[in-house]
Amino acid sequence: MKGHIKYYFENFIARKSNFIYFLIISSAIAAVIMLFVEMSLGLLEEGSLLNLWWNRLMQLLGIKKTASSPGVQIVNLLYWIFSVAFSGTIIAFLAAKVSNFITNFKKGLSSVIDTNHYVIIGWNSSIFKVFNEIKIANENQPRPTILCFNRMDNIEMNVKINLEYPNQKGVRIITRSGDIYSSQDLARTNMVKSKSVIILDDTLTPDFNIETTILASKINFESQNTPLIVQMKEDYNIPLLTEIMKNQVYPIHKNKIISNVTSQSIRSKHISAVVMDFLDYDKDEIYFLHVDELEGKTFKQAMLMLSDVTLIGIKTKNDSVLINPNKEYIILKDDMLITIAEDDNTNLKLSDNQEMNKMLNELEISQNSNLDKEKLSIFVLGWSKLGQQIINKTLPLLSKDSNIHFAFRNELTHTPPTISKQHNINYTSTLLTNDQNIEIKKIINENKFNVILILGHDDVQTQQVSDSNTLMLNIYVSSLLDKQKNNIPTRVIIQLNDGTKEELIPKNKYNELIVSDTLSSLMISQLAENPKLWHVFEELFNVKGLKINTSSIFNYLNNDQIKTIKITGLILLALQKNHTFIGYILDDKLHLNPPKSKEITINSSLELVYIA
Repeated sequence: MKGHIKYYFENFIARKSNFIYFLIISSAIAAVIMLFVEMSLGLLEEGSLLNLWWNRLMQLLGIKKTASSPGVQIVNLLYWIFSVAFSGTIIAFLAAKVSNFITNFKKGLSSVIDTNHYVIIGWNSSIFKVFNEIKIANENQPRPTILCFNRMDNIEMNVKINLEYPNQKGVRIITRSGDIYSSQDLARTNMVKSKSVIILDDTLTPDFNIETTILASKINFESQNTPLIVQMKEDYNIPLLTEIMKNQVYPIHKNKIISNVTSQSIRSKHISAVVMDFLDYDKDEIYFLHVDELEGKTFKQAMLMLSDVTLIGIKTKNDSVLINPNKEYIILKDDMLITIAEDDNTNLKLSDNQEMNKMLNELEISQNSNLDKEKLSIFVLGWSKLGQQIINKTLPLLSKDSNIHFAFRNELTHTPPTISKQHNINYTSTLLTNDQNIEIKKIINENKFNVILILGHDDVQTQQVSDSNTLMLNIYVSSLLDKQKNNIPTRVIIQLNDGTKEELIPKNKYNELIVSDTLSSLMISQLAENPKLWHVFEELFNVKGLKINTSSIFNYLNNDQIKTIKITGLILLALQKNHTFIGYILDDKLHLNPPKSKEITINSSLELVYIA
């Protein structure tokens, strides 16, 4: 009932003429209420009910009560109407001036005086994920300030932020409007004194050119080295930008990070979990630490001496990054350790076990640290330029007896999938028609796929339409897999353009990883805190660089009589194959950065997680 009343009331007063009637009716009803109140208290004077009601109405309107004739009362009412009209006009004029004054302030045209703040230039759906990750990263720090700067109306921007990101406890968000191509407007952000500047792939500006915004920002920096974290749609200008703004511009190519992470994650669901752990601020992250006590020690010694963090590499004095370096590398005075840790606490526990040092000295480390290639059957549903990038980066990780089945709409594809003969991978292509549901059902029922990769037809369709079709296909594929009842569920990886739609994907045993612009926003947040991590991510997520991998304990250990093993033992086993140990999987659960003193049970589910 309450909802109905509210609904009809809002519709009634929405029309301007109805609002006048509403005021008249409200005044009349209020006069009746006051009449009954005075009657119940015995305060009512003698007279007809109509005169008594009229007197109360006049009193409510501020007209002096009088016992004069009706004609005089009407004249008094007219005086009141003219008085209200003139005074109302003056008040309205003054109110408009004050309102305009306040509105001009709300337009966000003033300069920012904050320092050590985060500046976000541009706008797209990933901005809210960036807000959240910055807030989490600063949980143990004073409340961070984030400045949003773009061409959107400042009031509209505030409304959108408050609507989409209502929980702003622990973070201060301020907004400014302006031209993101203008160096003068950008100067108002006080980016020179900011902690980091993030430039998003702006969706508000038609045919947005991020290079222009970068160059406009460069004018304001002079000799300052405030890091610019830039989210780029195309990569052809990245080498030039990193050259002219060396050690200042840290580019993130959206499709590159998506294709790199997806290609690694296709091999194992646990690899995708490791990647996401590195990128977000939940649990363990990658930190640079300086430990004086390890100066002069070898890399392999430091791996075992660090009790609570996992060593994966070295950042040298000249900012070179060495992931999975030569295990005999001697740690120098100015070296920073690249570690996996819960936080950047430098109060580290060190253990120096003589027996362990003896074992290290006797350990024979292989000179070859190549990954074992995976035998996989992959179904790729949908196609785009991004799909080709993903497949190109996945092929070097697959064994020759793997197979890939492509299914896509030819009219929604610019270029069909291709696989170089050098990879010698079996592949099949199916052109889907208007009966695609029947065709997809036949493909899934006649094959046993390890992985189904659902891609949007982004080359032709808009992002919104592409994402909608992907979501519908995912529901249909899940229903088909439910009927198969396989002992080992098929892993489904879904690509979306807009990460905010992840909540529309049902949580089930198939849907494992959703790749979207969320990946780039997670990396943006990491680099905003520590831009030097860019070199680490380039190594870890580069198709020609290092890889995260998993391998059964029985590929290292032939003695089935051993029932338990310490983490230090797993590190030594990985070292024998020149692998850098980062964690283990036991009973299908990932344990990243485990304490060295921990002892675990050996069974057939135990796998080592390592970088090689």
